[in-house]
Amino acid sequence: MADEILQPRKFAAGYWIGSTLVLLAAAILAGMLHPFNHVKSHLPARVWQLPEDAAWSLSRMVEAYMLSLIFAVSVGVYAYNNLRARRLILPILDILQSIPIVSFFPAALAVAVWLFGGGRIGFEIAAVVLIFTGMSWNMAFSVYESLIMMPRETIECAESFGIRGSQRFFTITLPVCVPGLLYNSIVSWAAGWFALTACEILSVNNQNVTLPGIGSFLQQAANSKTHPLELNLCGVAVLLAIILMMEFFIWRPLAVWAERFRYEVAVSSITRGNTGILGWYQRGWLPRMFVNHIIFPLNNGVNLVIRYTRGSAKKLVLPRIEVPALIARLWSNIQRFAGWLLIIAIAIGGGFYTFNIFHNHLLPPLAKKIPLYIGFSFLRILIAYVLSMLWVVPAVLWARTRPRTFRFLSSISQTMASMPPIALTFIVISIFVEYLHLGYWGVEAAGMVLLMNGVQWYVLFNMLGGIAKIPGDLKEVCNAMGLSRWQQWRNLVIPAILPSLFTGTITAFGGGWNTLIFSECITYAGHAYKLPGIGWLLNVASGSALPSSGKPLPAAQAQALLFTAVGCLIVLIVVLNRLLWKRLQAWAADRFRLDY
Repeated sequence: MADEILQPRKFAAGYWIGSTLVLLAAAILAGMLHPFNHVKSHLPARVWQLPEDAAWSLSRMVEAYMLSLIFAVSVGVYAYNNLRARRLILPILDILQSIPIVSFFPAALAVAVWLFGGGRIGFEIAAVVLIFTGMSWNMAFSVYESLIMMPRETIECAESFGIRGSQRFFTITLPVCVPGLLYNSIVSWAAGWFALTACEILSVNNQNVTLPGIGSFLQQAANSKTHPLELNLCGVAVLLAIILMMEFFIWRPLAVWAERFRYEVAVSSITRGNTGILGWYQRGWLPRMFVNHIIFPLNNGVNLVIRYTRGSAKKLVLPRIEVPALIARLWSNIQRFAGWLLIIAIAIGGGFYTFNIFHNHLLPPLAKKIPLYIGFSFLRILIAYVLSMLWVVPAVLWARTRPRTFRFLSSISQTMASMPPIALTFIVISIFVEYLHLGYWGVEAAGMVLLMNGVQWYVLFNMLGGIAKIPGDLKEVCNAMGLSRWQQWRNLVIPAILPSLFTGTITAFGGGWNTLIFSECITYAGHAYKLPGIGWLLNVASGSALPSSGKPLPAAQAQALLFTAVGCLIVLIVVLNRLLWKRLQAWAADRFRLDY
């Protein structure tokens, strides 16, 4: 019995359902036990707050990830199965993942203030919604990409055996999404940590609402005029501890578990060892005690309920109802009409608001520079992407045949990707501005480093996921044929990772647009460093003070500027994705699909 503990095949559905419920309940309980008063109090940045702040941030991240996981699987599968919906869903996801997080502030704050009266629960939900907007889009793209890359033989086999509905979802659709979903979950958590500062300090009517958490602690530490470096280091140390614990205790074991879902036509001799933390999971006394006294009883109880429910359901004999073709067609037309009605309503509302902006002259003079600032920002993102590719591609190809290096690269990249920009500002400002005294170009270099930190990891993680999905039998065939390393790269590795590379490129540019609000408006030790670009413009539209007057824009002008800037940004994103990236992604998915 002892040797069989923690063997995944021994666990029934109750294990996964019960574990998910326990984690979700713990996260919700941790997020709601705090008293709901003193919402707008200014929390001093003190080291003794860090354990409580870490617990608050972690609970918000868990809640947002649960929502993102449900959203990604639902939307990704629906887009794959419905061609008409796909034509609408994918462009919307392109837009949403590329819009900076400050653009979602009005909607999130509307939920907090209008639905919950501006109480603590409302602002907690608003923070979770904002973190969700940074986590979910790339996960949905990952599900869709995994499904379109599914071998045609698998689809034909499922259809020939009549596997449909929930059986097809749990035995074919969901397993094929696991490897890519796992790697993109790591990216999503990194994106959540990355945007934590913006999500935990909300601006309402030119007043800051500060929620307890690591992000707000780091922001207050950066703005502190006494010991900012020491406070930043303490906050970064706690955040690093959380990230590394998740890497070793969650992501690495899950990566080994996800190996079983790779497509192979033969049993591969390439295996992962059971040493280190995985061996501790399998043989350590603490995991065994946890499994024996908590997981197994919970698993047995849930399975008993499922078995009883299933047995009771079998006793019910319900007549099979055939839906007439006329009613089915009518229902389909109603759905289509409702969808078009929603699109028309959004278009009319947007058109009316646009007319109101220009009719009442709400746009400030700063709006004339929107095209120029978008050009500056796009150039910075393009440079950051090229610089990132110069080291990401060689590093991934070099680490492909070195498992330890592969895992080390994954751990380091996950750690650095999770660092909020505010945690890195004291490093880049100290080097490029205070030490090297480069002036404006020092601020540009500091912003470029922060921008690369928000771009390169999306490409890296997607390429690591593409490498992990290469079947082991194909690797063995290449080795048996005596192909050189260059021949393996050219004929197997590069074609296999191209779809993941283009998916990573789309998400990387989206991450770049999100990072601009941090890299073009850097605040440290009471000093503000600004770069001309759309990120700085969006910061001004969301309530930051203008350099000329030292005061923020009036509310009506700020909203008009935010609406106009986001609208122009959406046009550029749609054109770029439709004309370039989506065509390359479709070509790679069709040309390099894994078919035997």
